[in-house]
Amino acid sequence: MIISFLPTAHLALMSPEIPRIVNFTIFAAVLYFLLRKPIAQFFRDRAERISRELNKAQAEREEARARLQQIESRLSHLEDEIQELRARAAQEAEAEEARIRAAAERDAEKLRAMARRQIESSANAARIQLKAFVAAQVVELARSVIRRDMRDEDQHRLIEHFAEQIEEVRS
Repeated sequence: MIISFLPTAHLALMSPEIPRIVNFTIFAAVLYFLLRKPIAQFFRDRAERISRELNKAQAEREEARARLQQIESRLSHLEDEIQELRARAAQEAEAEEARIRAAAERDAEKLRAMARRQIESSANAARIQLKAFVAAQVVELARSVIRRDMRDEDQHRLIEHFAEQIEEVRS
């Protein structure tokens, strides 16, 4: 104890609380003297840290408000964007439908033209076959008529006439 250097006679007159109070006061003074700079620095650092954190929180809050405002703005325009997208999709669908119809019309016209050419080609081939058939039938009919109706004198006269024509051509 710090007060123990006093003579014992004086100690008896003192209240038992006084030495405790004195000891506490001295202890508090020593603690104050030793810890005042570190404690002051601690509280200064703590105040600065709290201030920085408050500033950071304020900045984050402002940033969050700005983001919220931006999101709310986008949400308010979202319906307009949706309508615009729907209108654009409808226009694109109409344009695509028109392109498909035009392509189908071109293809149909090509098919019609090809069918016309094929029909004409088939008709020409049929005409040629018919002419060949008719010619063959005419020749056959002429042969049968000639065989039936021609006599020997007609045949001699025909040969002489043919020979005369050949002579004329030679001269």
